[in-house]
Amino acid sequence: MPFTNKPFGTEDKIKMFERMGATAAVIALIIIMLIESGYVGEYKNLADMGLTAMIVVLAVSLVGSLFYKTRKK
Repeated sequence: MPFTNKPFGTEDKIKMFERMGATAAVIALIIIMLIESGYVGEYKNLADMGLTAMIVVLAVSLVGSLFYKTRKK
């Protein structure tokens, strides 16, 4: 979304949450592939924390998107 002077409407908020969820899903898949391949090595705990954070971002984006979809007229 480019920076503009127009008001940030409900449709824009829904798009923002959907894009945030899609990005988190891709990052979570990459982290899962790194963990399963054993590439992370001694940083497994850090990768697990990153995966947990991406799961939280997915949950927040789902709730935010649903919240604004129910408020849409």
